Amino acid sequence: MLDDTSRKLLRIISQFRYHFRRMPNIKELGRLSGRHPAEIIKGFKVLAAEHYIVWDVSTPIETTIIIDNWERNVPYEKTPQQGTENERSGTNIDYWLYH
Repeated sequence: MLDDTSRKLLRIISQFRYHFRRMPNIKELGRLSGRHPAEIIKGFKVLAAEHYIVWDVSTPIETTIIIDNWERNVPYEKTPQQGTENERSGTNIDYWLYH
């Protein structure tokens, strides 16, 4: 599993790439993630080591190529079926999703 900074950077660069059709620069990543440039570079090194992206440390961040947009091997919680739980149990989001 990725740490918080790496996971956040992966989501930002994949959504930024989809929306703007280009990779963000380090200044934009700092603004969007709230991280310092050293933390961003460290996060990119982790993503490159885990093969989520292709990036060489000697090149700018804009040259990054995304391999996987989502974190791998993360168990996602399944939502309960409607009517299987007591009406009062669950979270606030259950009301909006199932009623």
